[in-house]
Amino acid sequence: ICCLYEKQGALTTLFEKAGIPYDLMDVGTQPLIHRWLRLIRYFWRLKPKAIHVHHLGSLINILPPAYLTGCMNIVYTEHSSYKISNTQWMKHAVRILSRCVKKMTCVSQTLVDFFSNEGVPHRKIVTIYNGVDTLCFHPNVIPRAERVKIRVGAVGRLVEEKDYPTFIQALAILKKRGVSFEAEIVGEGPLLADLQHLQANYDLTQDLIFRGRREDIPDLLRNLDIYVLSSKREGLPIAILEAMATGLPIIATAIDAIPEVINNGINGLIVQAGNPEALANGIEKLILNPGLRQELGKMALADVRRLFSIKHTTQLYGAYLGIT
Repeated sequence: ICCLYEKQGALTTLFEKAGIPYDLMDVGTQPLIHRWLRLIRYFWRLKPKAIHVHHLGSLINILPPAYLTGCMNIVYTEHSSYKISNTQWMKHAVRILSRCVKKMTCVSQTLVDFFSNEGVPHRKIVTIYNGVDTLCFHPNVIPRAERVKIRVGAVGRLVEEKDYPTFIQALAILKKRGVSFEAEIVGEGPLLADLQHLQANYDLTQDLIFRGRREDIPDLLRNLDIYVLSSKREGLPIAILEAMATGLPIIATAIDAIPEVINNGINGLIVQAGNPEALANGIEKLILNPGLRQELGKMALADVRRLFSIKHTTQLYGAYLGIT
């Protein structure tokens, strides 16, 4: 694994535990020509048979060095269209550079449609959904006894696109209605102080916990009763797949690839993004209906095991990279 921009990688402990070799290149502050020269030396030394590159910026960095050192077996993956759709030069770049890779993979059909409309050749583009480790993320072996207070939670960085203010406002609406619950948000990020201020303003100090960054996400998910995704922008979030693999009933916003994963009323609930009232109504519906929670969680678990397992995802990438 080559991390182009990191001085110290957040995932290096996991790489080391798994015995995966990695390099932290830290080329982000260098002029582009210097990045290319360094990567030319890097690829010349490694002589890779295949390269899997994530995001357009990384593709711009690696494509010329890879070609100059003889590696043209490149698969390029995009997770989101948000930045590209709002940047004209990126639209032109992805249209041109996608022709230079073996395959461009997208994490949803929504992204495939977007890039097809932007001029990426149909023969180059394909959907490969994100995958989740269903051995690590699984329901409780022994079902928990029903709580007096249902526990509602979310996992993700405390950043603007996750729209945690809408989640907090929905919790405030539930409290005002007299609905009993416990809530938690797992993750770290630049908006922690703002969200804690909002928590205090809505008198949720005793009802909502910020757990910060945690390494025991599978256990934390197994200790929830309802999973909430309040985002206003996403690609295909791994967190929602992890919640599905845990057998949780999910309420999520109708954005990007979410409707491709969550079938409203079948394996979860879908609500309008940025609408605290709608989110509160959905959470309340799940809190008050244990039978619905059980049914939605059961269907979510079946779907993620069938469609979104990490084994299936890696098999597809391996086939396109020609390394299976």
